[in-house]
Amino acid sequence: MIETIQGSRCPACGLTVAPAAAFCPRDPVQMTPVELEGAGEIVSFTTLYSPPAGFRSPFHIALVLLEGGAGFICHGAETRGLRIGSRVVIEAVDDVYYFYHLGAVDRARLFWRRAGRAGDRMQAIARSLAKRVRKGRERASR
Repeated sequence: MIETIQGSRCPACGLTVAPAAAFCPRDPVQMTPVELEGAGEIVSFTTLYSPPAGFRSPFHIALVLLEGGAGFICHGAETRGLRIGSRVVIEAVDDVYYFYHLGAVDRARLFWRRAGRAGDRMQAIARSLAKRVRKGRERASR
């Protein structure tokens, strides 16, 4: 089961942030609370070998783009095999958020749960394949 993360969305501009904020950083309006799925894609990551006081070395940090569109900074157990675009899940342990690699079985479960009915699943598979073909062509043309 993938955890949810408390976030907020601006009713004026649609900006989604996590963790939740009371007011939008762009517009002078109050944010609306939303729950975001604790899974996403690695946007950036680093390892600190001289971490801040209170943390052990090596200290792994990642910026994860959540499904709801919010960027979320969290810690990780390790970055071995991690790449920009890797799928991860986020888990809270004592109010500290950690990222973990999303294994093949977990990715399949997440895909089928989101895809819905059988007809929707086939359309989702077709869209996924088309997206991969487009990305492959874009890389080849560079």
